[in-house]
Amino acid sequence: MLRALPGVEAAAATLIIPFTDRTVNAGTTRFTDTGEQVRIRYAWNAVTPDYFRAMDIPILKGRDFTPADRGQVHVVAVNNTFVERFLGGREPLGTAYLWGPKGETPYHIVAVVGGTKTMTIGEDPMPQVYEPLAQVNNDRTRIQFVLRSAAPPATQIAAVRQALRRVEAGAAVDVTTLYSSIGMAFLPSQIGAALLGSLGLLGLMLAMIGLYGTLAYAVATRTREIGVRLAMGATRGSITRLVPTDALRLLATGSAIGLFIAFFVTKPLAMFLVPGVKPADPWSFAAVLIVFAVTGFAASLGPVRRAISVDPLTSLRYE
Repeated sequence: MLRALPGVEAAAATLIIPFTDRTVNAGTTRFTDTGEQVRIRYAWNAVTPDYFRAMDIPILKGRDFTPADRGQVHVVAVNNTFVERFLGGREPLGTAYLWGPKGETPYHIVAVVGGTKTMTIGEDPMPQVYEPLAQVNNDRTRIQFVLRSAAPPATQIAAVRQALRRVEAGAAVDVTTLYSSIGMAFLPSQIGAALLGSLGLLGLMLAMIGLYGTLAYAVATRTREIGVRLAMGATRGSITRLVPTDALRLLATGSAIGLFIAFFVTKPLAMFLVPGVKPADPWSFAAVLIVFAVTGFAASLGPVRRAISVDPLTSLRYE
């Protein structure tokens, strides 16, 4: 029904939407291939086929769930963190572990999928297990659907609501975009980004002002030296190149020390960042270096031009 809507690429049902709820299972299990007993703790969800495609979760190994996965043989998909933490490098596909009220039901791993966050952006990677929805005893009164659309999601809301109403006219239906649904999970990161960004911009402006003042003063103190060089035959062009080069050399030394410190100071910021964004972003560091280089060049070039524009004898008398 939902898959038939124009523009819908994938649709699936799920018990839990990430960032809105979470179920965590914990206990002792035994792997049937080795007999090893392991204490495990993982996030759990029950989904229908095509869920991973709808949520853009890559299937790294194995297969997606199918309508035939209905509990005759219990199957699960696990994420790569589950494999790394509990399987010790063994081949996950086909591995089974015992789980259930009495720990007697074997669950066979048929897929390894990419890891996702469950409740917060900054949480550490957590093992995750997915079961086919048709395989579990679902006593929840609410079922949730996720859709992946080629069209802007906001334009599909009315069509999805109408389709669900045709199935059950009296059911309470709430249709929204995933971003709107999980917006509160991103709010702390957005506020933190705005505050840190504002403080960073203010710090950059203060650094630029301080850099300009320091280099301008350093060049101004060399006015007498410039007069001597001009009196001894140095060209104004060579003087113009000399001082900015010395200033930028000093700037490069300071920037190298600052970047070395910043590389380690920014490490704690990783917990506030979304996946794929690194605290030590090379493009950000490069942009800061370019800003400082331009500022340093301007700070030294202005006073030099003023110094070489005066008569050498006047420069020699400069204090």
